[in-house]
Amino acid sequence: MSAWSSLIAEISPANGGVTTPALAICDHLAVVRVRGEEAGSYLQGQLTCDLKRIDQGEHHAAMHLSLKGRGLVSLRLVRDDQGYLMLCPATMAEAVIRCLEKYRLRAKVTFEVAEDLRVIGLAGALEQSGLPLPDAGHGRHHDGLTLLRYPLTEQLLVIGADDALAELSRAQRKQASRTPVDGEGWRFLDIGAGEGQIYPGGEDLFLPQVLNYDLLGGVSFNKGCYTGQEVVARMHFKGKLKQRMAAFTYNGPPLSPGQPLRNSDGRAVGEVVDSARGEPTPRLLAVVRLDHEGELFADDQALGAAAMALPYGKGSE
Repeated sequence: MSAWSSLIAEISPANGGVTTPALAICDHLAVVRVRGEEAGSYLQGQLTCDLKRIDQGEHHAAMHLSLKGRGLVSLRLVRDDQGYLMLCPATMAEAVIRCLEKYRLRAKVTFEVAEDLRVIGLAGALEQSGLPLPDAGHGRHHDGLTLLRYPLTEQLLVIGADDALAELSRAQRKQASRTPVDGEGWRFLDIGAGEGQIYPGGEDLFLPQVLNYDLLGGVSFNKGCYTGQEVVARMHFKGKLKQRMAAFTYNGPPLSPGQPLRNSDGRAVGEVVDSARGEPTPRLLAVVRLDHEGELFADDQALGAAAMALPYGKGSE
């Protein structure tokens, strides 16, 4: 049994999120390595974020867009000493690679899933972790680990090999009495952080601004051309968004990405981005019309949705 499998069996992470200090087994995430002398310039022309900021030590969510400017895949990008690491939903890893290889032609860049790397998350009490924490919104490499600190919430992603993460996880449980949770538990926390990703069912639906990537540094309006850039820029400089992503607590079963949401009159007012179980109640990320008021319904079921405050405020146009 591998160190990773032994760790999971030992700590038995709970399904769903908590609001107390947590240790998350982020098996819902995969790591993709990007290598090659032209990796930076190539990604600059394919992703919504500005690689110059990544090269300066920041990490950001980003999208690869369709020609219509809608997100086909999403990822979190950080620089390492050999190129870049991309974190993406494990169910979308192969789709991420296919999308980014589509325009490669003769560019000197390669993509591969890093089967030797895993991901854990620490939430709350970060100063008690004993780790050399990066500045907010930055990454740091330390003793074989890559640390990614969220910009606005007490969350830290750690990328590393099985043995190193297993040892770190055991230490963290003792140091901060962290509750072990699974990948759904981390998604629960990401919903509170207002960090939306593209999951199967949500492809080609959302402009990056609609998922608030403009509020989190995940889309640049002045770096130059990338796939779908013209549509994104036109909306930013000349258009007016009619919908934005928002976070909610709600009552009910898990909802599927891309699932329509309706108002009491049965009119479509939005789509689900993600949902996750947790205490004291499930959470929901959804793109909703800015003029919507009142209850949200999914499949004719009232959700009892209550808006959550996002750490970066509520975007508007």
